[in-house]
Amino acid sequence: MCSWFRLPGGVRALALALASPLALLPPLAARGEDSPAPTRSDAELQEAAEQIVVIGRRPRGQVARDPTAAATVIEAERFAGEAKGVAELVATAPGVAVNEYGGLGHLATVSIRGATADGVLVLIDGIPLNTAFGGGVDLASIPRHWIDRIEIVRGTEGAHYGAGALGGVVNVITRRPRGADWSAEASGGSFETFAASAERSGSLGPAALLLAFGGEASGGAFPYRYAENPDAPAPTWVHAVRANDASSRAGAMAKLAAPLGPSRLDVLAQLSGGRRELPGSPYLLTPGDWQEDARAALSARLSRAASDRVLLAAGLAGRFDWLSSRTGLVRSGHRGGSAALDAEARLQHGRGLLRIGLQLQEEALLAEGLGGTRLRRTFAGSLSDELELAGDRLRVGPALRVERTGGFGGVSSKLGASVRLAGPLALRASGGTTFRAPSFAELELQQALVVPNPALVPEEGLGGDAALVLDTPAVHASLGAHATLYRDLIYYQRVSFGRMKPFNAGKVLVRGLEAEVATAPAPRLLGLSFSASYTLLATEILRGVRGTLGNEVPHRARHRLYARLAVDPGPAGAHLEAHLVGRQFEDDQNLAPIPEALTWNAGAWLRLARSPELAIALEARNLLDDRTLRDGFGNPLPGRMLLVSLRSGSPPTEGRLQ
Repeated sequence: MCSWFRLPGGVRALALALASPLALLPPLAARGEDSPAPTRSDAELQEAAEQIVVIGRRPRGQVARDPTAAATVIEAERFAGEAKGVAELVATAPGVAVNEYGGLGHLATVSIRGATADGVLVLIDGIPLNTAFGGGVDLASIPRHWIDRIEIVRGTEGAHYGAGALGGVVNVITRRPRGADWSAEASGGSFETFAASAERSGSLGPAALLLAFGGEASGGAFPYRYAENPDAPAPTWVHAVRANDASSRAGAMAKLAAPLGPSRLDVLAQLSGGRRELPGSPYLLTPGDWQEDARAALSARLSRAASDRVLLAAGLAGRFDWLSSRTGLVRSGHRGGSAALDAEARLQHGRGLLRIGLQLQEEALLAEGLGGTRLRRTFAGSLSDELELAGDRLRVGPALRVERTGGFGGVSSKLGASVRLAGPLALRASGGTTFRAPSFAELELQQALVVPNPALVPEEGLGGDAALVLDTPAVHASLGAHATLYRDLIYYQRVSFGRMKPFNAGKVLVRGLEAEVATAPAPRLLGLSFSASYTLLATEILRGVRGTLGNEVPHRARHRLYARLAVDPGPAGAHLEAHLVGRQFEDDQNLAPIPEALTWNAGAWLRLARSPELAIALEARNLLDDRTLRDGFGNPLPGRMLLVSLRSGSPPTEGRLQ
């Protein structure tokens, strides 16, 4: 494998929206009228992207289907040796808020630009993980050992990714087969936390195959402090140890890439599952509660160059989800799955790249309280273009998607543009509309005191953004602003006999600033590099339940800052990170503030051998051991946590990214 404990190409990890598949092709203006324009497959585009290592050029291939979108790419290899899962990696990007529910393998959901977790599409290798059951995607359910990179696209992206992308998209890309490589890793640390993983790539004739396995577990018994009387002027602090907090997860993956003459076949199979105990809050302990889940996914995609200007592709994907839980004396569970078929044609014309797509999906859900299996079908057709005008100085990306999900239909649209102003300085802007259909749970599922509402209509989002982007071999920086109006948001309101019922009662305006910067390692300064992201988010409730008008949306911090300083002189390296989350509110009445939180993380690694490669790493989370940290629902978060990792694998191949 690559040299895991070095930053690949410096800080490739943060990438914004200027690059696209067109950047990998010869400039259109340079071609003769009669010269055919070469068309590349997804695999060729990806290979070309990986050969470019300078920080100033970040070809994204399929990172954002909209080349003018606000996008960030997070390379997992940059954080190798650190026990960072999807949630921790996503939290390093601007415009993103990760809500943790207790840490250490517990539920973690993502919000982008103020949208709810339901309003963010989460994909793994392009397979949607959002279900008709609703509630958002649990990022902790994706095994961290699989991650190659994470692509985050911010904004109303329904025209490119489908209904539900009100705030944005998180696409987790797993590792790909790479020759005859192998690696293995083992780690252990505080609170009885352990993890192990292994992967092996090899050839099957002309095809390449990757097999990967991984698992992790934590006892979760960490010490913490909480205020016994939090409303008192001088609260009394109580020392406790978290109980009923263990978690475990394991997964396996197989990935096949096979050339078939002028075509290419990609097959992916994934299986994962886990169990977590649910301890409750310090004021309402739940010593017998637990939750178990499992997911299986299978996809296959065939692509073929029909001519030097036309690429055709078709894919088939299936997913099965299972969830079981116990809360108090009540046990519940649901099973669900989906099957999807999609087809796409890409036509390279004189000014750009035209995409035409069709999709059919069937989703099924069986849950207690539904009284049987529920089915919902989705039909969608999309059309988008990537136009190069004025030479290569101006890019325009129009897109339109018509979609019908069950009994709900709608149109998502997007128009974006990017223009090179001077040298490496560019201006990017886009705007669009999208919607989210209500889930089965909101429409039909009766759960204890929660009743459904079959009269719900889709939530809608209307948004736009603009940013200045500076891209040079030494520094990448961007500064942008955005605004989004969310309409008909689903709120739960109290009805008769203490029951709760969802209504389309919400209307929220979200505005903000997003900034990020990354520098390439400075060879004369021990490979010093720096990266940071900052988010300013202002939310305002324009329509909601009584007493909420003009208030901030709960669990939406106004300020978020991430910063990382690293050195990489060669056979060793170290880093220091800071995460600042500003004050936010626990409720929409804005009566229960959650104080600002600042945490520090640090780590170091040392290469012990090169062939086979062997390295050891030490990571410290919550370096200052703040035991009063809690999530937005009152659950305590772990104090200082130390982890030691030992990893071995194939030595770096000549010419491979280091």
